Amino acid sequence: MHIAGSEKKVVVVGDAAVDIIVHFPKFLDDEETKAVYKTPYLIGGGTAANTAVSLSRLGIETFFIGTIGDDQYGHHIVKDLQSEKVNTKYMILDEAVNTVGVFAFIDKRGERLLWGWPREKQAFKKIDRDRIDFEMIENADWIHSSGMAIVDEGSSRDTIIEIFKTAFEAGVPTSFDLNLRVKDGSLNETYRNAVLEVVKNCNYVLGSGEEEFYYLYPNEDWRNSVKSLTDQNRTIIARMGPDGTMACSWDETIMENAFQVDVVDTVGAGDVFNGGFIASILSGNTLRESVEVANAVSGYTVSRESARSSPNQQQLEEFLKTHQKYK
Repeated sequence: MHIAGSEKKVVVVGDAAVDIIVHFPKFLDDEETKAVYKTPYLIGGGTAANTAVSLSRLGIETFFIGTIGDDQYGHHIVKDLQSEKVNTKYMILDEAVNTVGVFAFIDKRGERLLWGWPREKQAFKKIDRDRIDFEMIENADWIHSSGMAIVDEGSSRDTIIEIFKTAFEAGVPTSFDLNLRVKDGSLNETYRNAVLEVVKNCNYVLGSGEEEFYYLYPNEDWRNSVKSLTDQNRTIIARMGPDGTMACSWDETIMENAFQVDVVDTVGAGDVFNGGFIASILSGNTLRESVEVANAVSGYTVSRESARSSPNQQQLEEFLKTHQKYK
């Protein structure tokens, strides 16, 4: 099992944002009269952009497609992705929209509450079809996206559906992270249909266990919801946090334990998992090996601050050697 990087080209399409990390105060006494406050800071974010950076750090040539506003956050994103060696040639700059800043409020357990601003004319919801080089899509070695960009009706949803259809029909491997937004215990039917339209052109669908797969196909046991999404060309990857990961293909189900680490910050844990998984498959590893690599990338990252702390190849190898026996 190894991540050697490759000359293969991965195209990630979807949302890019900036994260404003705000830690809850840490109390120093039981009466909660003395506290330490960490200074908030700004860092690159976005579910799709986090995956792109994770891939690039693992030595994969990565291109990012997404829309940003012509504003300070948008300019920060371009510099951030370029500093991570992500190719931004196909990014779309649009003066009519706003780049989103996501406040990530981190509690003492490392869990987070996310809230984006501004709420109107959000850049990630707009990807104009005529700005996409579909020949490049057909000649890529992998296409990946996140459900964040298709939550609302609009050009991002329509364009991503077409990108996946184009790639799948051309034989390009595709993966999609659900990132479902469930409201009042159910999915809007139009939204659900859009997700399933992408899924039918996917080789790999990733998501957060019961929190997401159940709502696509409700079953008493959410694992049956996962199995109902598999077919001969589609494998489902269900992330379950500290309980590990389940991978379900047409003919086998794999369970892999999570790595035991002290959690500092879970922001982007699933996003970097995706990067580790894609990089591993492209390196020729098996499904089981790739789930283990993805768990390791996620474990390494959550033991540090922010999704931008995902490992490079050497850091990943050292983590695996050190932590494998503690899974």
